[in-house]
Amino acid sequence: MADRSPYSTLEVSERDPESFQKEVVQYPDHSYPQAVPLEQAGSTQSYYSPESAKEVVNPPNSFYPGVAPLPAAYKDPNYAGAAAYQNAAAYHNGAGYPNSETYPNSAYPNSAYPASTIGSTAYGPSPLSATDGSQYPPHMNEKPLPIPTICGLARRTFFIILGVAIVVIIALVAGLAGGLASKNHNGSGAAAAAPDSSEPSGSSDGGNPPTPTPSNNSTSEKLILDNSKITASNWTDPNGAVHRTIFFQDAYNSIIARRWDSQGKSWTTNNLSELMAATTTPLNPQRGTALASASMDLDPTYETHVWFTDPGNIIRSMASFDALNRPDSWDNDTLNNAVLETWPGGQLAGMWQRCWNADCNGTWVVAYQRPEGAIKTANSSTWASATVAVESKDVAANSSLAVVPKLRGAFLDRLELVSERVNSDKTGSMRVTSYDDTWSGADQRVTELQSDIPLPAPSQQFAATRWDSWNQALYMGLLQGGEIEGNHWDGKQMTAVSSFKFNSGPETNFTAIAMSPDAMFYGISNDEILEYSLDTSDPSNFNYVGRVFP
Repeated sequence: MADRSPYSTLEVSERDPESFQKEVVQYPDHSYPQAVPLEQAGSTQSYYSPESAKEVVNPPNSFYPGVAPLPAAYKDPNYAGAAAYQNAAAYHNGAGYPNSETYPNSAYPNSAYPASTIGSTAYGPSPLSATDGSQYPPHMNEKPLPIPTICGLARRTFFIILGVAIVVIIALVAGLAGGLASKNHNGSGAAAAAPDSSEPSGSSDGGNPPTPTPSNNSTSEKLILDNSKITASNWTDPNGAVHRTIFFQDAYNSIIARRWDSQGKSWTTNNLSELMAATTTPLNPQRGTALASASMDLDPTYETHVWFTDPGNIIRSMASFDALNRPDSWDNDTLNNAVLETWPGGQLAGMWQRCWNADCNGTWVVAYQRPEGAIKTANSSTWASATVAVESKDVAANSSLAVVPKLRGAFLDRLELVSERVNSDKTGSMRVTSYDDTWSGADQRVTELQSDIPLPAPSQQFAATRWDSWNQALYMGLLQGGEIEGNHWDGKQMTAVSSFKFNSGPETNFTAIAMSPDAMFYGISNDEILEYSLDTSDPSNFNYVGRVFP
C-alpha cells in the first residue's frame, strides 16, 4: 500500500531570518533532530487555559463547629432501631441552608438540636429523668406524644421536599419554554432564507439572475458583529455535489458556520461557539477576529478547517473531521499544541495544499504575520516550524493576506501569497509572492498588483480565487472607504481592474469580503451575507446568487 503520511512541499527553514536562537527537539519517529523557531517555546501549554484547581474538603463526620454532640438516642420499644435523633441522612451537610455570611459565628446555621442537653426540654424529658422525680424510668405503658406528620413525613421534611419539587417544576417549565422559543426563532430564520438558498448556488448559465427577496431582518436587532470578517471554502463529495462553508461572527461574538449543500439546495447553520460552550475547551475568539478556512476532498477524506485568533493573538482552530458523514460535528484542532502568535489584530489566510503526487493527503497551510513583522506560513506537517515567506522589510504592519493554489506544470502543489507593502507614509501596494518549492529567493518572485492603495486597516481585506482549471486568477482588495480594486491573470498577462460590478441583488455596502476556491464571492453588507458568482467571461462582473444569512 502506498504511503499516505502527511507531506508538504513547504520546507522547514533551517535558518529563520528573524531569530537565530533555536531549540532542538527530539522526535522519536525521526532519526535526526528538528530545528524549531522560537515561537514553539511554551508549546507544551494546554490548548486553552485550564480551569482553576479546586479542592473540596469534607467537614468532620462528628459534628459541625458550634454544635455540641447530639443527645443519646431515645430507646423506646415503640421505635424500631431505637435511634430517633441520630445524625441521620435527613439532615444533609449544610444543604438547604443559607450561606455562611448569614451565620457569622459558624460555617453552618445553628443546628436544629440544642447546643447542650443539660436541662433541655426541647425533646421532652430525658430518658433518665421521670416526670414525677423518681429515680426509676417511666412506666412501660407510657407512650411518647406522637410527632405531627404530613403524608407520613415529618412536617419539616415534607415542606423541604415540597419546596424542592416546586423549584424543579419551575425550572423545567422555564427551560421548555426557552427551548421552544429558540427553535421557533431558528426555524423562522431558515424559512426566510429558503427562497434564496433554493437557487443553484454558483450556477452561471447565462440566464436571468434570481430576483432578490427582501430581508427578513425587519427589526433593528443586529445579527452580525459590526467588525466581523468572513471566509469561505468549498469541496465536492463523491456524488459530485458541491458543498460550501461560510464563516463569520454573529452579534454575540460567536463563530458561525453556514453550510451549503447543492444537492439539497439549502443552507444549514452551526454555531461553533455554542457547540463548544459546555466543553473543557470553549471558544474565546477576539471580537472581529481574523478568519481563514479551507476544505479537503481527497477521497475518502473530507474535512473543513477554520482558523481564528484569541484575545492573546494566538491562532486557534476548529475542524469538521468528517464533513461527508457528520457535517454537524466540530472539534478543536489543537495544531499539535503549537503556539503561533500573530501581529496584534493581524490577518490570516489558509488553504489546503495538495501533494505533488497522489500518495499523500497534502497539508493545511496558514499564513500569518508575526509580532516581529515577517509573514510566515505554518503547515500541518510541522505546525511549530513556521517558515518566513515575506521578510519584515517587505511587508506593512497588519497587512491583509490571501493565499491561493498555483499550478506547477500538471501538479497543483504551489501557492501564491498576497500581501501589502508600504510605499510612503500614506500609501502602500498590493503584491503577490510565489512559492516555488521554497520561499528562499521569494523576494525575486514578486508581482505588483495595485499601487497607491491605502495603508493597512482592520477594514481592509484581500481575497483571491482561480478558475479555468486553475490557469486564471483574480486578486481583489476591499480598501478603506468600501472601494474594491483588483487584478486579473488570464494565464498570460496581468490586467488591472479598477472597479467591479455587482449585478442585480440588493444595494451593497461591503464591510468584509471573501472568495471560495471555486470563484464564488461572499460579502457582508447591511447586516446580511450576500453571494455572487464570477462572470468568467468578464471578471469585473459578479452576478447575484442569493442571500446566505440570515
